[in-house]
Amino acid sequence: MPWTNPQKQIAVRACKAARISDEQRRDMILRHFENAKLPDGSISSTASKLSNEDFEQFMSVVEDYAGGQVLHFSRGYWRQHAADRYQRMRTRIESIAGQLEAHGALHADGAGLRGWIEKRVTRGRTNRITELSYHELLALMLSLSAYARSRGVRLELPAAVTT
Repeated sequence: MPWTNPQKQIAVRACKAARISDEQRRDMILRHFENAKLPDGSISSTASKLSNEDFEQFMSVVEDYAGGQVLHFSRGYWRQHAADRYQRMRTRIESIAGQLEAHGALHADGAGLRGWIEKRVTRGRTNRITELSYHELLALMLSLSAYARSRGVRLELPAAVTT
């Protein structure tokens, strides 16, 4: 779901408060958010693929740029939201990997998950789930889910864990 008009307005106001120019804001969107690209290759906060998670991540970057607090939000508000999202994604990934291990489709004790990260997600940069960016976590979660489907492993995830 694309960013709502209030989200776009908050992003613009937050950038102004943090003294981030429109050009810097677009550059920030381009560098950090692949979903911000329009079909013609330009970038915009109106891109239909930008998600609520992208908004939280964007605001976290703006908050950091502003010294830890932006607009009326409490200090570290957006950083915490971004961190909570990362942790929910890590929990879901670990659940998927555990189920794959239980079905013999991934090496046990996290060795298979670490190898998957290193070979398929980061291309040797790291094998640690805690060092992955939002987009790397998303790619890992989606690829492990697809792998489970291809191996016939039916994934059962806790109701509280969502993407």
